[in-house]
Amino acid sequence: MESQIHQLSHQDVLKDAFASKVEVKPTTRAEILDLEELKDYQGRKRTEFENVLKVKRSDIKQWMRYAQFEIEQHDLRRARSVFERALLVNHSHVPLWIRYIDGELKAKNVNHARNLLERATSLLPRIDKLWLKYVIIEESLGNISAVRGLFSRWCSLEPGRNAFTSFVEFETRCGEFANVREVYSRYVLVHPSVETWLAWISFEKKHGSVDTIRQTLSLGLDTLSFYNSTSPEDIATIVNVFAKWEASQQEYERASTLYGLATQKWPNNEVLASNRVQFEKMYAVDSKLDESVVEKRKREYRSTLATNPRDYETWWIYLELIELHYPNELASALEASLANNAPQDDTKTTVWRRYIYLWIRALIVFELNFGQYGKVRAMFEILTKEIIPNKRFTFAKIWTMYAKFELRQGNVTTARKILGWALGTCPKDKIYKDYIQLELDLKEFDRVRKLYEHFLAFNPYNISTWLSYAELEDNLGDEERARGIYLIAMSEAVGLNYDGRFKISKELINFETLAGEYTKAVDAYKDLLELSSHDVNIWIELAAFESSIPTAEQLTSKLDASEVVDDDEEDGKAEEEETLEVTETHKLKSRQVFRDAISYYKKFGDKRSRLTVLRAWADYEDVHGTPETQSGVREKFPIEKVKTRQQDGMEVEFVDLEYPDDKDEDKSQDFKADTKSRLLAMAQKWQREKGSL
Repeated sequence: MESQIHQLSHQDVLKDAFASKVEVKPTTRAEILDLEELKDYQGRKRTEFENVLKVKRSDIKQWMRYAQFEIEQHDLRRARSVFERALLVNHSHVPLWIRYIDGELKAKNVNHARNLLERATSLLPRIDKLWLKYVIIEESLGNISAVRGLFSRWCSLEPGRNAFTSFVEFETRCGEFANVREVYSRYVLVHPSVETWLAWISFEKKHGSVDTIRQTLSLGLDTLSFYNSTSPEDIATIVNVFAKWEASQQEYERASTLYGLATQKWPNNEVLASNRVQFEKMYAVDSKLDESVVEKRKREYRSTLATNPRDYETWWIYLELIELHYPNELASALEASLANNAPQDDTKTTVWRRYIYLWIRALIVFELNFGQYGKVRAMFEILTKEIIPNKRFTFAKIWTMYAKFELRQGNVTTARKILGWALGTCPKDKIYKDYIQLELDLKEFDRVRKLYEHFLAFNPYNISTWLSYAELEDNLGDEERARGIYLIAMSEAVGLNYDGRFKISKELINFETLAGEYTKAVDAYKDLLELSSHDVNIWIELAAFESSIPTAEQLTSKLDASEVVDDDEEDGKAEEEETLEVTETHKLKSRQVFRDAISYYKKFGDKRSRLTVLRAWADYEDVHGTPETQSGVREKFPIEKVKTRQQDGMEVEFVDLEYPDDKDEDKSQDFKADTKSRLLAMAQKWQREKGSL
């Protein structure tokens, strides 16, 4: 049998609770009709109380119920007896004293109540409730002197803040402001917190004068600053209140000076600095506003760097601020930015570069600004040997700076050792270049050659190194060395890629041209043609180059002209370079290059490149040729014809170039073939006739 699950609701729970509630029968009220019944009732109740107290003597609530019963029976004597017996059991139970005192007051026994309060405050002097009840009773009776005495006794025990606050309120109600100041003077000694001083300051603002307010504010600030336990927030609060009050009295200079002195004494107080900036913005104290903003920024940067000492961007901004506004702190700030702040990465990342730039900044400042050369040298030693992981990566700029620093100190040998040690530890292209430039500046060309040799052995695929080495030898006048460097760079042993060899070839051509070795330049062009797989542009360049080579007669005339020196030219006038005249010899050589190019592309069937050469040749003839030569070249241009061909099973149209030269050649070949066939037929006929004879 399946049981049905019933979901209980709160109504069901309440219904069950009310259903199970036991009905309480009302107590029977006994009606007392005469004195005998009253006495009988009182005796019976007293017996019950006494019997219970025999068992539960320490139950103070039962004693209080017993005493309350006697008070209700208007038997104050018996009630006092019960209260006194209860006090013998436990005299520290405050509600018992309060019930006892209230009973006497209801009976208008004021002296009895006063005596009880005196006893209670003597036995329990730390219970503020008893003192407060005492002073309320005396003040309600108009005993002002007694109340003042009670407050004095109470406050002499150094109670909590409520006692002093009540004393102040009492004296204020009485209009005794001098007494209020005396109370506050004791109050701030017992409770030296900013709240106490603010309460006193508030009183002085309401009832005092300008002098008393300023004196209280000054005394409060001095006192709070004396205690080491005072929090920065409390210091900032009292200073802010002081400054705002001075501003309300139009003493803006006093307020600004107060903030300035406070920030000097508590430079790390963020709340105080923030309040200062807000105050100076509010009251437009321009003379100090910028200074406050700078100090605030300085503290913010310090806080950020204390949390993350490897925040190099913040270090950089912080150093700029220190250099601009606190130059006396620059040296210590630079050292702090470098101390134990090296990145944890094992690779050369942006983080490492930022850190190294901090070192560079520090090195420059210590050398140029402070002139501490010994410290700079020591910093370079630490940086290159302890900080930079040279086995994994290095920074060529640091080694160069180190070497140049030693050069400025006149230590050439040391500078060379530094760069040599760098190349031996972690060689880089830039270190080689900087070392070569150093030796070039020193005119040590033999050392430069050795460095270039080591550089090329280290990285033979750097094209700029080969070109720089060759340029050096060319500038030194050693053409054979320069030519040899170009040829070695282009050799198969070096293994440069196509772009590198192409660039070297172009530079070799320029070198041979400037050296006047035109035959070798032409040979270099031919090698470049082979290298470029007979690029059409190289053919065109070679043809143009053939027309730029001076002939023997032109060289002779130019040499003779150079021997004649004009006086005006000696005075500084530049001689205009004469334009080379293109002779028939030039034209023949250039045309031959064009013909060779056309023959080459004709041989391999490259019709498009052949057309490009023809166009270049036509342009050349337009400048240097005659109408006959120009028309001769134009006749060689092809005719575009649309043809079809099979491609992927479909006929596709394409544009074909038909050259006149190709047609003539085809006809010549057909004529030769026809003539050959006729001769063969005649020979065969003669052979047959001879055989028949």
